[in-house]
Amino acid sequence: MFVKIAVISDTHDYIWNLQTVLEKIKGEVEMIIHCGDVIAPFTANLLGSAGLPTYVCLGNNDEDHLLMKEQARENVIWVPIGREYGEIEVSGRKIAFTHYPKLAELLAKQEDYDAVFYGHTHIVDKRYFGKTLLLNPEAVCGIQFGKPGKASYAIYDSKRNDAEVKYL
Repeated sequence: MFVKIAVISDTHDYIWNLQTVLEKIKGEVEMIIHCGDVIAPFTANLLGSAGLPTYVCLGNNDEDHLLMKEQARENVIWVPIGREYGEIEVSGRKIAFTHYPKLAELLAKQEDYDAVFYGHTHIVDKRYFGKTLLLNPEAVCGIQFGKPGKASYAIYDSKRNDAEVKYL
C-alpha cells in the first residue's frame, strides 16, 4: 500500500502556521516527518495532536530535548539524541530525514534511499540523485533570510517517489 507523508521542518514555535498545516493535511496523509527545529515542548505537543505517526529529528535550535519528548504525544517517534538522522521504511520505500543539508546531500548521493528529507536552510530544494529524491520543504515558520516569507510544507507520494511543496 502506498502512502502520502507530510514533510515539514523549521516550525520555530510558529504554532499558528503549524496548526494551519495540520488542518490542511488532515485526511490527506498517513504520517508526518519533521526535519528539526521544533523548538519548544508546547510545539511538540501540538505536532502530536494530529494523531498520526510522526517522526522527528532534532535541529540546531531545538532545546530541552527531554521535555519535548515528554510533552509530545505517544504517536511522536523521536530520533535518539545524538543521532544526526532518522530512517524509516514505508510502502517499500527507504526514507532518511535530517535537519542538516550537507548530511542530506551525502545520504542522497549514496542512492541507498528512495527519498532524503532535510531542513535548516528555510529554502525549498528538490533534486534527484539517480533514483533518490532530495527534498527540503522550506519552513513552516515562513522566515527566509531573516525576514517574513511564505510558510510551506510538502506532501510526499510514496507511489511516485515525488513530492509537492505547498504554501500556506
